[in-house]
Amino acid sequence: MNYGLCGSSAWCLAANMLAAGMAVGGTAADNDMPPIRIVGPWRIEVGPGSGTYAGKTVSVPKAAAFEVAPVAPVTVTGEQHPKLPVFNPKAGGWRRGVALARLRTQECTATGLLDPASVRVMGGKDAAGPVYRRGVDYDLDDSWATLGRLEKGGIGPAQAVRVDYVFTPCRLDAVFLMPDGAFRYVSGTPGMGAMLPPPTPDGAIRIAHIWLPGVVSHLTEENLYPVNPHFLAPIPPAKPAAAERLLPKTMEKIRKGQPLTILAWGDSVTAGGGLGNQARDQWYQNVFARRLAERFPHASIRLISAAWPGGNSHGWLAAPPGGTYDFKRDVLDRKPDVVTIEFVNDAGLSEAQTLTWYRHLLDLLEGVGAEVILITPHYVRPDWMHVDTLKVTDDPRPYVHGLRRFARENHVALADASKRWGRLWEQGIPYTTLLANSINHPDARGHALFADALMALFPPE
Repeated sequence: MNYGLCGSSAWCLAANMLAAGMAVGGTAADNDMPPIRIVGPWRIEVGPGSGTYAGKTVSVPKAAAFEVAPVAPVTVTGEQHPKLPVFNPKAGGWRRGVALARLRTQECTATGLLDPASVRVMGGKDAAGPVYRRGVDYDLDDSWATLGRLEKGGIGPAQAVRVDYVFTPCRLDAVFLMPDGAFRYVSGTPGMGAMLPPPTPDGAIRIAHIWLPGVVSHLTEENLYPVNPHFLAPIPPAKPAAAERLLPKTMEKIRKGQPLTILAWGDSVTAGGGLGNQARDQWYQNVFARRLAERFPHASIRLISAAWPGGNSHGWLAAPPGGTYDFKRDVLDRKPDVVTIEFVNDAGLSEAQTLTWYRHLLDLLEGVGAEVILITPHYVRPDWMHVDTLKVTDDPRPYVHGLRRFARENHVALADASKRWGRLWEQGIPYTTLLANSINHPDARGHALFADALMALFPPE
């Protein structure tokens, strides 16, 4: 089986982990992909069409139809919670109470998958225990599936409870064109958060994915993610490479083999959000530094990370000296040669605010002799991006527009990771399936896209 998406260096870099692309013997971009359409509430039709692989073209003269099975609900009975925190309606939804365990995605929960009417909170160890009442004894965030007791209710601070509930997970299915010219529909494994589609059978061509995000009443175009082979090819790098023009001191040190200090400055994503310490080698800055060293074997690269989970660039500069996070100590005093800046937590800035604030940051960093690479952020929850679809080509966030404009007007290097996230749906990938915590932490595939964007700045030596 092959999980690789062999049109992009990031996907091929982690081919054994990333199950989101085509596995073909020939050139993927040469494939004339058969069409896929909805022909009933739960029925799709694929073809006719053709596909080219291993230098051979297979024509499919007739369409094939498939019934798509809705995702089956999951019933949880008697989930144990040794105690409940007080429900906090003013906190973020994922922090209002304890998370229902089967809906947890890392430090958060998958939203919109719980059937709130199914929740039943009970005391004791068996059916003879009391049944508690919502709004009297406890409360619940319907979307985030977080549960907490009410202080004047009947659940004590150390009271153990059992919880019954029903939820509907997500599923990512796939349609393949097989070597014999037949189509095959393969259902994925139900889950939530970061999700992988079914692996590609040997010799097959991945035609499309079918995305079922929990309860779906019927299929719509939002459920169909055809693979456009033209978007599997890498984004062509600029010529001459941006680093030649915008990072001249960095390129000089790389070519002369002089010590080069790269400082990755950012928030929880730079702190490995979505991966954790067990997978540090897959953090985007570590992938970038490793790949840069592979491209320039004589380079002497030192990587430093300065990351504040939950923080933003304003917070760094406002933090008191000598504290856990100290901008002068952790960034400026390190005397980096080049600083990469990743702050998805800056995404609340307007375009005008971005232009003004990043001018200040650039002045501070250039003041210690550092060159700068700005990184546009990855995609996050659709409602946080103010979109109602996952098929988002152009990032609507003013902050992203501001970063692009600032880089252009101030001749600063820009690693446009957001642009790569905007190509995912054309590759057949619902972008939320790359969010490990269902909110804003990318998995290994998402981190690799950052590394791709960074490497695209450098010449292919």
